[in-house]
Amino acid sequence: MKDISFIAVSGFFSSGSSAVIDLLKEYRNTYECNAEIRIIKDPYGITQLEQALVHHWELLNSSAAIQDFLWLCRIYNRVGGHVFSPAGLSYGKMISADFMNMTEKYVEELTDFTYQSDFYYQKIKKPYLKFVVDRIRYGIEVYSKGKIRSANRKNKPSYFAHPSEEKFLAATQKYLKSIFECSLPNKVDKGYVLLDQAISTNDTDALNRYFPGGKLIIVDRDPRDMYVEDLERWRENLDYDTSSADAGRRYVLRHRALRQNIPQADNIMVVKFENLIQMYDEESERIMKFLGFTEENHVYARQYFKPEVSAKNIGVWEKYYEKYRDALDTIKEMLPGYCVD
Repeated sequence: MKDISFIAVSGFFSSGSSAVIDLLKEYRNTYECNAEIRIIKDPYGITQLEQALVHHWELLNSSAAIQDFLWLCRIYNRVGGHVFSPAGLSYGKMISADFMNMTEKYVEELTDFTYQSDFYYQKIKKPYLKFVVDRIRYGIEVYSKGKIRSANRKNKPSYFAHPSEEKFLAATQKYLKSIFECSLPNKVDKGYVLLDQAISTNDTDALNRYFPGGKLIIVDRDPRDMYVEDLERWRENLDYDTSSADAGRRYVLRHRALRQNIPQADNIMVVKFENLIQMYDEESERIMKFLGFTEENHVYARQYFKPEVSAKNIGVWEKYYEKYRDALDTIKEMLPGYCVD
């Protein structure tokens, strides 16, 4: 396998993490994984898989966790992005054509054996018509005392998997490395892989569990800018008055919750989006020192990240101040240390 080091970059919804990704792409031997890495922290992802198989094991729940994880990977593997295409993140195109093959091998490594079952959990996940038809077929076999074998025996396999924590982490680290080494060009055997949104800010220990030796950069931003961008750019649909002081208080609750578990650690760094732009030289030097990079490796300086262009993304809230006055004033009052004058 190739010699890979991982740099994860995470943010808080519209916090500007792509600016750090663009900056790091300017350094020699850094390569961006071209897709958002959501199979770790999303529902049914690796973090939940670890809980179900290792820390809170139960026969049915562990099997269901594997089935759900495979379902998630199939969804993210398919091509998405078009208006009428099904949901998908194009992992098979953007990461590796062998993404699902590697995923299935990973599951096999964690699994002791498979077996056929028809647990109630499996029944309720079936479409209603299929559920009714299967019940009829099963009833015919029961009432014929087995003379008519009509019951559906084509259910998805159940998985018996109860690995130790050591086995789970070893298999997971190998799986992730095999996937992301595809981000390095064919003739390159060593480098840094940039992972966008792979690590949750509420579970930063996942960095140590799944990417030992890796580093995490968390990007934060003026909460007023994030608030208006969520509403104006991403069209976040909220069922309450988004201009009210109460809306501001709700946003502050979310803001604080997302940041409550960030530890002080040598492999974790918090970068303020505004500082990266307004104090470019000092902040980029701080990032280089954190990663162990040198200026001589900054071979594509200002080709991807251009502070003068990104500066237009500072103070976006001012344009919408009259529209969201009470909410923005409340955010400023409750989060003064995060707001940029």
